[in-house]
Amino acid sequence: MEPVAVVNRALVSTESAFVRRAAKGDAGAFEQLVATRSQHAFRIARAILGNDADARDATQDALVSAWRQLPSLRDPESFDAWLRRILVNACQAQIRSRRHVREISLDDSFDRKAPGPGIAEQVGDTEVLSKAFDRLDVEKRSILVLHYLNHEPVASIATDLKIPSGTAKWRLSEARAALQRALTAEGEARS
Repeated sequence: MEPVAVVNRALVSTESAFVRRAAKGDAGAFEQLVATRSQHAFRIARAILGNDADARDATQDALVSAWRQLPSLRDPESFDAWLRRILVNACQAQIRSRRHVREISLDDSFDRKAPGPGIAEQVGDTEVLSKAFDRLDVEKRSILVLHYLNHEPVASIATDLKIPSGTAKWRLSEARAALQRALTAEGEARS
């Protein structure tokens, strides 16, 4: 057996052991699992939700939910896919809760940026992309984030979402088309 395969099996075995221990109530084991995954989960939530505050809330909700539901996880080796599914559900719940909140504009001093060009100015006009992305529903955002930002293959997304691979391909295609329509609408709105 090749050395890389041996190392990979050892890592999977160690991870599975942490998952099993955490499922039995070992908070330290759960902290170990979360320590290596929380930043990645936050980045996914941030991409789906569009802001740090909501992403922090959704990530926290997902981790709390994962802790509570962990005893029901049947396959410890599918922990990562299971956690991503919980995270996407938490993002969906966060978006649903937005509908019931009325936002109040604060003084501009709260939003002041550091001097100098920001990354958006360096890369180009990302505001159009951001607004177009915000027009999409959470399912479309989620699949685009998982595929393009998280670099998940379609087969992995299908497994995560518990849908057939063909359905995942179709949803990804629909999400791309919806994003293209939203980009066109944003471009026309700016004209």
